[in-house]
Amino acid sequence: MAGTAVQRARNPQDKLARREAILEVAARVLSRSQFARVTMAQIAEHCGLAKGTLYLYFATKEELFLATLEDELAAWFDELGRELLGRGSLTATEFADTVVTSLGARERLADLLPLLHTVLEHNIAPEVALRFKRMLVGKLEAGGALAESVLVGLPRGRGIDLLLRTHALVVGLRQMADPPPALREVLAREELAPLRVDFAATLADSLAALTQGMLEVRATSPSLPSPSTARTPRAPAAPRRP
Repeated sequence: MAGTAVQRARNPQDKLARREAILEVAARVLSRSQFARVTMAQIAEHCGLAKGTLYLYFATKEELFLATLEDELAAWFDELGRELLGRGSLTATEFADTVVTSLGARERLADLLPLLHTVLEHNIAPEVALRFKRMLVGKLEAGGALAESVLVGLPRGRGIDLLLRTHALVVGLRQMADPPPALREVLAREELAPLRVDFAATLADSLAALTQGMLEVRATSPSLPSPSTARTPRAPAAPRRP
């Protein structure tokens, strides 16, 4: 609670609980449009902490909100995995609809993802970045394998590619669909209607087309090498004897 003095956490369990409480507060106050205005002092006040205490847990604002995104992203991967496991084999359209529906229930995640590469991965320590990337790789490997199991015809190893391209679609379309207030007024003009983007509908259509394209490439190219084979450089040929 804001303005309430909080006893310092001393043992590991208390410190972990305090860290989780800070992340819960940060998640409530943050959106993509608010990130630049939110300060560490405001977060500390909402948590009932001195600003200096907050810095014992997170060295920068970027680190704090990267941790918030990490929690959101991990929870979404787990939730999407459970949903896909319960669906059996899916068409490209069904896969896209499942992804978009699950993301629609996580507005905060959709707001934070566009900040990842441009803001949140800056001004953080290498070990913080490494921890986040290791979490991401683990989730991508599990999610990619699951995508390959429900999308009949998706080659082994391409599930991760599909998820990475899904990420690119989410980031780009979210930014296009959620412009700043001043630009939103401009885009309200009828003459600019073609530039307005419905995030969920456009993402569903784009992801279905992307997924179908990845399935068709393999179907029409049975001799296509697997991604691991295609990306392995050939050993140089032995020199000829004179």
